[in-house]
Amino acid sequence: MERQEQIKATMEALRLHDANNVCMTVDECADFFKIHPKTVLNKIHSKEFKAQFIGRTWRIPKLQFIDKIVDEAG
Repeated sequence: MERQEQIKATMEALRLHDANNVCMTVDECADFFKIHPKTVLNKIHSKEFKAQFIGRTWRIPKLQFIDKIVDEAG
């Protein structure tokens, strides 16, 4: 594998690792999908988006959106 391909593969692996370890807030998720925060909350309550209510904040795992993350990066 040539150096350029190794760098690209490493960057993709890091991006996927980051997606596994990061949760978004409602506002971050709204920005990501370019929708209103209330729409995100509606999707959480309808179980379309998986999320956990921790403290006083919804935490939305990025992993469930991995297909969209990879498509945007590519």
